[in-house]
Amino acid sequence: MKDLVPDNDLEIELQEVYMQTTHWLQDISFLETETHFFRNILNRYQPSAAAASRKEEFDKVILAQDERLAALKTKIPQFLAFLEPFIGDLKKGMNLEFLDRYNALQNELEALFNALRATKNELFHYTESIMPPINLSLV
Repeated sequence: MKDLVPDNDLEIELQEVYMQTTHWLQDISFLETETHFFRNILNRYQPSAAAASRKEEFDKVILAQDERLAALKTKIPQFLAFLEPFIGDLKKGMNLEFLDRYNALQNELEALFNALRATKNELFHYTESIMPPINLSLV
């Protein structure tokens, strides 16, 4: 029987995937801070009656984004637990589920980043529209 030579490149790749995934948890923390900031902005400025429905829309969007964050906050540690047995034990059978799970998480996180970026831009435009104008005079 022939002994298999350890695949050091695969081991390194798996470790990099593990490290990247742990960084996603930091990304989640950042995004949670962003949604908290969004809520503070919404609560700081009282909209006119006409703009109140827009504030409610933002509340719903931010709530949905918070729920997506909470789901990712659960999925990422689950993926790390799934990944750990493969690191250091390259004899463990690996199939496409590994790539599917990794890609799904990466795509979900990227989509959430894009959604939060869009929310931020819309929220800033909304806030500018409800803020009283500031008169600056240069004397």
